[in-house]
Amino acid sequence: MIRMPLLLVEEHHEAFYVWQHAIRRGWLNPADNTLLHVDEHSDMSLPHLRLTLDSIHDDASAAEFTYSELDIGNFIWPAVYQGIFNRVLWLRHRHARGAGGWRQMSICARCDPPTRFVTGSSLAGTPYAGATDIRTMEYAPIGLDDTVRTDQPVVLDIDLDYFCWNEYPDYGDRRVEITRAAYEDFVNDRYHFLRIAPGSKVSAVERDGRCYLCFNDDHAEAGPAPDSVAVRESIAERIHAFVEFLRRCEIRPALAVVCRSLHSGYTPRPYAGFIERNLLGALAHQTDFETVDIAALLPGASEDVECALTLPSR
Repeated sequence: MIRMPLLLVEEHHEAFYVWQHAIRRGWLNPADNTLLHVDEHSDMSLPHLRLTLDSIHDDASAAEFTYSELDIGNFIWPAVYQGIFNRVLWLRHRHARGAGGWRQMSICARCDPPTRFVTGSSLAGTPYAGATDIRTMEYAPIGLDDTVRTDQPVVLDIDLDYFCWNEYPDYGDRRVEITRAAYEDFVNDRYHFLRIAPGSKVSAVERDGRCYLCFNDDHAEAGPAPDSVAVRESIAERIHAFVEFLRRCEIRPALAVVCRSLHSGYTPRPYAGFIERNLLGALAHQTDFETVDIAALLPGASEDVECALTLPSR
């Protein structure tokens, strides 16, 4: 029996690197797979690239692309554009009203070289209708009560924040030390790009004669209270319900990625270890898998580590 590769990653865009590596190693088909994305977030933003996807040809170029071009919210569409996935299922506890059901979605490049993209339920009637690089996928937001059936290989993509999440990311230390000149520039320029950029809030502070930029310090108290028995019981229930969903739907993944999401602050730190241990333990009762840390797959990893974690080709 071939053991399923289960890759542990720190942040979710690293799943893209895992998929590239898995295809080259023969663990995963290069096309026509189903992605079961288990996450509080869709991660379906479109990237604005500098490097093209055609620049990926080995582990080194895949790592460069992953860490320089992608972030934790935009790594799925590039894999769809490559053809790796033609079906994406997003499993979430509660989808927003209007999330809709099964639908077809398409993607193609909006420029040459392909560094910007356009998506839609249909590209017919748009300037991109005749594009030769259109990729189409089936997409559905689903819940635990839904039944999933597919004859395609399934790639399981789990973020620990599915089981317990921070409403706002907890980055730990949000301070970045800057020079006195940079501090004065921020304080005195009402149109500083960090002031007017949409989304995150940045402030400049001086403490003990040193200057810092502070990022999103208004969300410091977000997240569940630490070491709550009730939260741990809720997490255990959610893990059990998820594994039962896999069993009921007879999902036997070809490959799995489990993302910790600690650096990005979406998984609450007090519960991260508890979630990971209990999730892997529950999955072990259903699936025979080999756990591999992404550090063992990245270029420059120790040869001894890589040899110890070599998995059979599929």
